[in-house]
Amino acid sequence: MLAVLPVVFPALERPLVLDFLIVGEIGDIWYNELGHAEPGVDVTLVPLRAFMHATVTDDDLYRLSRLYFPRDMESLLSHHILIFNSPRLNLLTLNQQYMLVDFAGTEGRTSLAFPLSYFDEVQMPWIRSPVSEAFPLDMEKFHSADVVSFGTGPLRLAPGLPPVFSVFESTGIFDVPEYARRVCYAKSGATIWLYMIRGPPALPEAPAFISWPYESSHTWATGIHPGSFVSAPAYLDAILWELMYRNIHYFSSGSEMFSFEEAMEIRSVKMQYSYFRDTSSMFQSIVDFVSLVGGNTFQAESIMLEANQAKSEADLDYLEQRYGEADEKMERALQLGRDAMDEAQRAKDRALVWIYVSEWLITTSVGLLCGVILWSLMVRRKLYREVTTTQLRPK
Repeated sequence: MLAVLPVVFPALERPLVLDFLIVGEIGDIWYNELGHAEPGVDVTLVPLRAFMHATVTDDDLYRLSRLYFPRDMESLLSHHILIFNSPRLNLLTLNQQYMLVDFAGTEGRTSLAFPLSYFDEVQMPWIRSPVSEAFPLDMEKFHSADVVSFGTGPLRLAPGLPPVFSVFESTGIFDVPEYARRVCYAKSGATIWLYMIRGPPALPEAPAFISWPYESSHTWATGIHPGSFVSAPAYLDAILWELMYRNIHYFSSGSEMFSFEEAMEIRSVKMQYSYFRDTSSMFQSIVDFVSLVGGNTFQAESIMLEANQAKSEADLDYLEQRYGEADEKMERALQLGRDAMDEAQRAKDRALVWIYVSEWLITTSVGLLCGVILWSLMVRRKLYREVTTTQLRPK
């Protein structure tokens, strides 16, 4: 019988900025978008898996792991959330692996594992590592099972648990039929939060998201891969999954979890941040082009400077959890960004007009000059006396 976790009452304030440390594959869609363009999330990536990149050797990965992995326990504990994304733990030293185990048991820290790879290069080092002992996932059972893939399909919430996931249920995020899923076999004593449903006849339902208490914290494991190309969060609502991961940390650390209304406010602001990032990128491309051709972008850049100032004010509100005010200021920043884009477009049009006019004048002038020379040589040649051939001596 699997255990059910009791409700943990809020005790700690939420950190202003959540620091994620992702160990393993770093090329997935969702993880690359994690916290982008918003001030409340910071992400550090430690590349420890590169099966699909033939030019990256194990020696390269050893060197990169030494370069990006935290130097000591103090540096490691500067992060709040540790995510294992199909890591090749054999690329870490035993001391580094024990550092990760210590992190998993530290109060106020959260660890989450997705080591459910089909490659033995991921599975076997995980089974042999002390890291696996800290997590509720039965990796040996996964390794030996006949059914490791659950295909795609929706999820089911386990009833009667704290609102880590259930606060998002009304958004319909769990009903999406495109989730890429693998059976997340739970160890005895684990709590199952989400189930995979509509599986094969031999196993119609299986754990999808599990946790258990570990020393002074909780550790988590999942069979849902948000970074997969066929996974729903990659192209439907990655923001909601990011908020769920943050809610996991708030629950594990004893902080206040999101309410539905608060989560929707954050989602709205984060979408504004994403739009502003795209607008700023396109604006910079236009300004670089206009500057290259000698155009004047002063007015457009002045407007964008005002937009960036509005965004900075929104950042302060966002970090102080005044999401409604942050949303209003981001609306203003976006409008100013659009105005700057329009002005940059006009500057580009003016610059191109002068280029076209200059080229037309040059082409016309050359044509007129050629015409005058041709007319002088062909039409007015009777004005010139024919010159006989010059001889050095008479014949």
